[in-house]
Amino acid sequence: MPSRGLKTQAAAALMQRAEAARSSSERASCLREIEQAMERAFGPLERAELYLCRARVRSNQWQTAGVLDDALAAMALFEEAGELGGVLNAASLGAAFASRLGRLSLATELATKAILGLGSLDDDRLVAEVANRLGIFCYSFLDYERAAEQMEVSLAAAERCGDSYVVYRQLHNIADALLLSVRVNRRFSLAPSEDLSAADRQRLGRAGQAVARLLEEAPEEVLARFGSRRLQAELLLESGHPEEALEAVKDAKARTAAVADAQRAALALVESRCLRANGRYRDAVAAAEQAVRLAATSNDDHELMLALEERLAAKQAVGYLEGAVADALDVKWRLWAIHQRQTAQLVEQAWERAALEQQRRQLEATVADAVRSAEEDALTGIGNRRRLERFLTAVASAEPPVGLSLVVVDIDHFKEVNDSFGHELGDLVMRSMGALLGAEVRAGQVVGRYGGDEFVFVMPGVELEAATSFAERARLRAESYPWGQLDGRLAVTISLGVGSGLARDWRSVLAAADEALYVAKRRGRNRVESSGVVAKTAG
Repeated sequence: MPSRGLKTQAAAALMQRAEAARSSSERASCLREIEQAMERAFGPLERAELYLCRARVRSNQWQTAGVLDDALAAMALFEEAGELGGVLNAASLGAAFASRLGRLSLATELATKAILGLGSLDDDRLVAEVANRLGIFCYSFLDYERAAEQMEVSLAAAERCGDSYVVYRQLHNIADALLLSVRVNRRFSLAPSEDLSAADRQRLGRAGQAVARLLEEAPEEVLARFGSRRLQAELLLESGHPEEALEAVKDAKARTAAVADAQRAALALVESRCLRANGRYRDAVAAAEQAVRLAATSNDDHELMLALEERLAAKQAVGYLEGAVADALDVKWRLWAIHQRQTAQLVEQAWERAALEQQRRQLEATVADAVRSAEEDALTGIGNRRRLERFLTAVASAEPPVGLSLVVVDIDHFKEVNDSFGHELGDLVMRSMGALLGAEVRAGQVVGRYGGDEFVFVMPGVELEAATSFAERARLRAESYPWGQLDGRLAVTISLGVGSGLARDWRSVLAAADEALYVAKRRGRNRVESSGVVAKTAG
């Protein structure tokens, strides 16, 4: 199975291991390898992809909260690396698992980011992943028809790039969403299929086509991994063939002796429904009990509620009214808890947005936020290299041609700060420096982190002498900043290089400013040098 969306070789190999790991020992071994790789990884892109690898293993272990944590960590690192495809990959993963946890505001925020960026992706493997997770987002919030539509987008992308594994997965997911839609529309009734609406008949037809193709084309190993044979039982049950459905459940259990808890819970749930449809109510209660036990370990509100609803129905059928009432109260309490949690999130979301633009401009603001997040340095909060280069390109294309000055800033002995005080304090220094330099920017100018501990000011229309004076003021502000508040032993200074020329030749101007910076460092640091002008320096 190819690794989707991963660029670093080590992460791609580990992702293949993560996807193939089935037993608990295999997953534990894979997690150890990932942890060891994380200790060796330094670049944000490689670390981000390792987080996605760990998320894959955790998803197989049904560790929903852990997958969400890894997705958010990966997204932040992809943003730092300026990797838009990775950002959307991680955002869609986060949206899917946040929705499973009932975290409405976070799930919606991440899904919006993924929806807005989906059309810009030109990698079909990545399109397949993002669209599938948007389908899971819809599925978790009970919009099964839209879930199926997104999963069909994913299926089409997987077929374009010839990824058979994802094709099979999407056929499974499409059938699952459509069958659940039919169940919900029938209010979980086991009434004859003649009572189905025309729309639900159409959904059953689409689900039947997906299941037939899946069972015909997919290898048995893949069917076992997804737990796909239970879909055949569900299809038969919803179509009004309970005896055949129960036989299909027995066949599925015989073929899937060792599967993940998620598949075992789903199979136990459909088994209970089949037993109930065949009048074996006590056996149905036992199967439903197993579904509830397995679903309770998932932290997945959606799966647990489905299992509880089935256990309630089974207890009612067997005449265990006291237990049915207890389950009904449990369902009611959980629904109320979900409602309270989501309502609180909506209130918080409304409060945070109270000062934003009117509703008709909210979509524009969301798009702008998505663009800005791709051009913002995650650590310092100011622009990153992508923003600097986009701004420089725009200035360079101005007519008539304009001049500009560039100021390159480097934190003196920053490696020694990390070595002596630790990376946590080093990060505080970087954030403080970003805030300090950001406060110096004037209208029409940009400052950004160019890489490492190096920053660049872009100053269109500013001549060399004025830019050099500006750089000296920035140096003095950095020197006088109360660094001792972070640590009493800490003192931080900066060196600056200034270059000036035509905006259309900004690369040459940047090279001149960079050379001036190296002159400043060779002459003792904590000083300003320019390409042709030497500013006043520290004693």
